[in-house]
Amino acid sequence: MKIEVKIIHTLDDNTLLLGINKRTTLINKIIDFIRGQDEETIIANYNRRHYMISLGTCITFYTAKKKVYTLTQDQKELLVSKRLYELEETLPEAFIRISNTEIINLNFVKEFQINKTGIIIIYFKNGYQTSSSRRYLKKVKERLQ
Repeated sequence: MKIEVKIIHTLDDNTLLLGINKRTTLINKIIDFIRGQDEETIIANYNRRHYMISLGTCITFYTAKKKVYTLTQDQKELLVSKRLYELEETLPEAFIRISNTEIINLNFVKEFQINKTGIIIIYFKNGYQTSSSRRYLKKVKERLQ
């Protein structure tokens, strides 16, 4: 396989253009590899085993008993080695901190309700429910607008 790299200034940022005359198994593997590089992951523990978890499958990160966990799309609760403040600094835009003990993925939110006391109740597509603390209420409201 011949490899040649040309910089094309007219392409959008983070765009890769492949010139091939036929799509083969090797080309498909290369494409899958490149696409996988764009997906952000985190290492989490479950039953003493380490897993690479796609952030796109994480519904929430929360603290319980001084440890940080993530709840995934398939309803698994996995232990994460990072602290919430570390996650908050590195997570993509889809995540927002809603309390001292929780960061949520907005992509999984079904609806928000503000109750009589001003607390935001958050309902997720999978039936999970949580609420935003008053301290983070302003930040959550700003983010939603």
